[in-house]
Amino acid sequence: MNTRSRLAALAPLALSSLALGSLPLTAAPAQAATPKATCHVTQDAQKPDRFNVIGTGLTPGADVSISQGGATAFLRASADGGLSGTLTVSQKGGPVSMQEEGGPKLSCGSVKQAEEQQTQDQFAKGFKDGFNLAKATCKAQAPQGVTAVDPNYEKGFNAGAAAAIAKFC
Repeated sequence: MNTRSRLAALAPLALSSLALGSLPLTAAPAQAATPKATCHVTQDAQKPDRFNVIGTGLTPGADVSISQGGATAFLRASADGGLSGTLTVSQKGGPVSMQEEGGPKLSCGSVKQAEEQQTQDQFAKGFKDGFNLAKATCKAQAPQGVTAVDPNYEKGFNAGAAAAIAKFC
């Protein structure tokens, strides 16, 4: 068999082995993109003394435990791998953690962190609303009949209105 014939016969085999050999490499990023379980604590908008624990990326239908201090609640992940529920968690109980059955223990944060986030969110919303209103009207006060629900919103509104008036009026 001459050299050309050998190359013609072996080239398809070599190319196919290269293509099949790279198959696991192309599958690896898809596995790495699989969502991991996460959780966090948020302050309940209707009842500021209660906090919500939110979990995502869980195994659908898995048993999940949520702990704070010595208290533990057992819940089941939804069909989409989520977990949401208002739980009575305590300011004094420390950080909240979540663990899917057979999985690692996750830190969800603390009630203090949730309160700080709520404060920042309210200030940012107030700032945006105050800025937009003052930019349009050159007035630094909310329209009649509107009352601030949250003192942090009111602080943000006043700061946003002052910034807009300084810039546009």
